[in-house]
Amino acid sequence: MKVMGIRLLLMAFLLAIFELIVINIAGILPFLAAHQANISGAPLMAFVIENLMNPIGTSTSMIEKKNPLFLMGSAAVIVLAVFMVFFTNGGKGKYELADKYGVHGSSRFAQKHEIFTYGETVEVPAKQLMQDLDASMLDSKGEK
Repeated sequence: MKVMGIRLLLMAFLLAIFELIVINIAGILPFLAAHQANISGAPLMAFVIENLMNPIGTSTSMIEKKNPLFLMGSAAVIVLAVFMVFFTNGGKGKYELADKYGVHGSSRFAQKHEIFTYGETVEVPAKQLMQDLDASMLDSKGEK
């Protein structure tokens, strides 16, 4: 159930982002047609900010005007978001599971039983370790 909630939240986020893009793309053609006499002086940034700040009002007006680019774009966004969320493989692929697909060059974190194998790992008391360390640092004359 947790995965489904995350997928639905992801789908809502994708729908919102893609729909904002569709609103701006679908609204740019009528905007350019209205300002074709002086495109360089057109308030393009104000148009984009208005679309981003009031997407519901903008999309409502586009639906009322039956803007075909907006309607097709919205349908494509819904299909794309559903496909991306529900039909893409979110699980681990064979290359991520190196236990089952180990080849030269593949890497993974070692399992605990692989690190601490019986008979290969030697336990050394701390006092003995310090003595061994001190003995390894002595030079040939017996001085540090």
